[in-house]
Amino acid sequence: MKNKLMFIYAHPDDETFASGGTILQYAHQPGWEVTLYCATRGEGGSTGTPPLCPQHRLGEVRADELAKAAKVLGIDRVILRDFGDGKLANVPFHILVDDITQSICKEQPSAVITFPSHGISGHPDHQTIHQATTEAIRQIQKNRMIQLYYIVIPQSVAKEQTIYTTPDQEVTNQVNVSVWRKKIMEALQCHKTQQRSVERVFPGVSNGHWEHLRTFEYYQKAGTTGIFREDGL
Repeated sequence: MKNKLMFIYAHPDDETFASGGTILQYAHQPGWEVTLYCATRGEGGSTGTPPLCPQHRLGEVRADELAKAAKVLGIDRVILRDFGDGKLANVPFHILVDDITQSICKEQPSAVITFPSHGISGHPDHQTIHQATTEAIRQIQKNRMIQLYYIVIPQSVAKEQTIYTTPDQEVTNQVNVSVWRKKIMEALQCHKTQQRSVERVFPGVSNGHWEHLRTFEYYQKAGTTGIFREDGL
């Protein structure tokens, strides 16, 4: 029986921006499977610079970009929903929680990864996904144990960006992703409509430069602090 990780995010590209290296690490590790749950099709985002499609087709285009990125990352299964980009907070909370709960119960992962409460970028959809996933895990844990992790950026490694960070002492896990940086770049390049955002966060990636990508991805195990930081999840 294989171990499973399940990543739960709001938009196409969240998976690569947040956890691309971790996904690669476990997707290519014998005995592991990786599932991605994406709550929206990203139709509220940019169509590219210059535009690569009309706005009304963006959800379709970004779904295709996600499929290509998932192939690069080695994701075994993508669960793509259409709850509305920028509108997750308007979805009745119990409906979103129930859908996430049912998806987790079907996939039976040993651990789930999602955004922290602030969503890192502060995006309301990221924050809503955090709330709904946390509640789903709370309900599931009444019957079975499942570990929940939040993707975080430690204060000590944060660059000058408009992001929310996490105190270093609250970071419980780190994954060395240095060997996967070129693949992370390839997955980021799949999100062609979002290259302006990619370049803002990861300068040079659109032109094939991956050497300066992060070497670690960091997590906080829900309900604990990082007095002793673990390698891996």
